[in-house]
Amino acid sequence: TPGHADFAGEVDRVLTMIDGVCLVVDAAEGAMAQTKYVLSRALRMGLKPVLVLNKCDKPDAWGRIETGEVENELFETFHSLGADDHQMDYVTVYASGKAGWATTDLALAHQYSSGQNAPDKQTASMAVLLDTIIQNIPPPDLSTFHGILDPTQEPFAMAATTVGYDNFLGRLCTGRIYSGTVAKNDTVALIPRDMDPQNIPDAALSANTISAMFVNRGVSRTPLDPPIAKAGDIVTLAGVPDNIAVGDTLTLKSNPVNKALQTPPINPPTLSIEIGGNTSPLAGKEGTIVASSRVRDRLISETDNNVTLNVTKSDTDSDRSVVHARGELQLGILIEQMRREGYEMTVSPPKIITSTCESTGEKLEPFEEGTTLVYFYALPVTIHIMLS
Repeated sequence: TPGHADFAGEVDRVLTMIDGVCLVVDAAEGAMAQTKYVLSRALRMGLKPVLVLNKCDKPDAWGRIETGEVENELFETFHSLGADDHQMDYVTVYASGKAGWATTDLALAHQYSSGQNAPDKQTASMAVLLDTIIQNIPPPDLSTFHGILDPTQEPFAMAATTVGYDNFLGRLCTGRIYSGTVAKNDTVALIPRDMDPQNIPDAALSANTISAMFVNRGVSRTPLDPPIAKAGDIVTLAGVPDNIAVGDTLTLKSNPVNKALQTPPINPPTLSIEIGGNTSPLAGKEGTIVASSRVRDRLISETDNNVTLNVTKSDTDSDRSVVHARGELQLGILIEQMRREGYEMTVSPPKIITSTCESTGEKLEPFEEGTTLVYFYALPVTIHIMLS
């Protein structure tokens, strides 16, 4: 997951699919700033992490481990992020991904790191990490709509975490199944995330037939065989309704659920910029796509998955599009990605998005809060910086 507040929407969506986290930390460098952000979101959801100290065989890593410097830094990080006693009682796994070993025994880790003893492939392989995950992370928490003890007998319900499109398979949707089962050739209906439960029985829900089912095996997506998924599985469905959006609920048309699944709210945008096609005399020198209509189509397609983005037409220039986003980093990554894809654009300076307070009527501006830790004569001083 991206470790920046501009991508809070993506982080929260991924966290809704999981039941535990593995905090992977470089034993020599400690927890990084982006690690702290994602960890804070996980702790806020009540998840208990499994700590993995990786790269223990680095020359300067073991000294920090032996003196307890790494553990103290992580303990302070957990404490500063508001972890409770249960979350701070985490399991530590010492590992070296490059060497292919992992162990929960500090003495064995020291022997493997220093070369005093060769790792045992039977007792110190990466299977130790997998066993630790199974032992410490609970099974999926399943939803019940009708109070049935067997979740597979409940009506099918799945929240759309990411959506995409394939030229051969059509609209794709990836998410976690919270209840029931689904199989290939089943007809699914779409419940928008903001639909009133009282309107679901009489609503004309969009429906389509599932044409294919996929799961992730490692870093590759493979067809599910047999093509049946049950509650707790994370799957990709092909052939879902074209108007599906992130946060919507999929259910069986023949046995729908009575309400949409709860999904994280979408964070409001804070910045806006205007983007249009390259109209300068040097247009077409580096990229191949310069038409403003193609640029707008690309921006609109980005909103399928990036739910914190919003694209509208400019009021002053019909050839330009206004992009509302969470921050400058999010916009910068989008622009650079489009540039690498061959787009040439003109981009305006960013503008903050203001709102009006409902109670006082005053204008409100977004702000960022940063924390800087300054060491002066060995005494830590924390400075809070408010950036408007």
